[in-house]
Amino acid sequence: MPVMAGDAPHVTMIPLLGALHLRYPRYNAAVVEELLNASRPQALAIEPLPAGFERQPAWRDTEELLVPWVVVPWAERRRLRAIGVYEASPDPRAQADMARYLATYPSARKALDAAAAEERPLAGLLAEALTIERVEHDILPPLARSRALRLEAFGDGPGTDWLEARAEASAERVLALGVERTTLVAAVDRFAALREALERRGANVSIPGSPHPSEAAGERALLDLAWRGEGADPGSVVARLRALGHAEARYHAANLLLANGHVAEALEELEGVLRLDFARPPFLPALVLARLGQLRDVAGRRNDALRAYRGVMALDWAPVDARDAARAGIDAPFAFAEGGEGDPTEPDLYGA
Repeated sequence: MPVMAGDAPHVTMIPLLGALHLRYPRYNAAVVEELLNASRPQALAIEPLPAGFERQPAWRDTEELLVPWVVVPWAERRRLRAIGVYEASPDPRAQADMARYLATYPSARKALDAAAAEERPLAGLLAEALTIERVEHDILPPLARSRALRLEAFGDGPGTDWLEARAEASAERVLALGVERTTLVAAVDRFAALREALERRGANVSIPGSPHPSEAAGERALLDLAWRGEGADPGSVVARLRALGHAEARYHAANLLLANGHVAEALEELEGVLRLDFARPPFLPALVLARLGQLRDVAGRRNDALRAYRGVMALDWAPVDARDAARAGIDAPFAFAEGGEGDPTEPDLYGA
């Protein structure tokens, strides 16, 4: 229902961590989908994407992996209004240029170092097992302190990449949706500024807690483990993926087989994927076809490999790395690097 005069709109905010979600079993793609379900929004605001994003297929190349993978498809299935609220930087290079310039002045260097010191512990924190609660209590505060130091030293401008002004513009767009309950997904590095901008405008903002562990989250954790190529017993992981049986599981099984030198078996696994529905997740068709082309090249099936590569190029959208791999495969047959059969030159086509 629309917000009535005097009512405070409620905004549920969900922080996004880019491809890092692949590392966190308790904050993976399935968990984010469960958070979206629990928030029951009347509208969905997507901070990493601009207004009108849906008219440009390249929006799927966002660094926020879960936006094309989970967030937008979730809204589409529910016929829910989904609006991009991103405000682009007026000069994306200005912050780095200003940092290089100011670094030559001791007083400015001191301010930059103090801001960087607040962020330094994040590398260790991001390597740990994260939940949405840990993101809220351990990741957001250092980012907020660093932001405050930059703002104090340089004001809101090139030195902050105009973060405050951009957050204000995004917040205006969120509240212009005019509904009682909105869910907003936002990049973690812009999250705090956006939250504060919303609260200044009277919004009631909350961050949800982790849902109870679910079968879907457990399955996603297995798929992510395989995607990262980790696990002490790859044979066991392959067996578990085969038991799942769906297209993405078999794609990851093929990559694990390939990484462990079982090239023919990997090719057989991928050929089997073609007999399944592999249209989802949205990145999967291009990854399957690009890898299939490479393995067909290795098997000496050049014409079949070309068909797979051209299949990638014919898709409405493919991840940049998959398209690059397909283009390279069309230009010349794929061959393994010197590391041997289990060392493909494109170990991770999605760049995660």
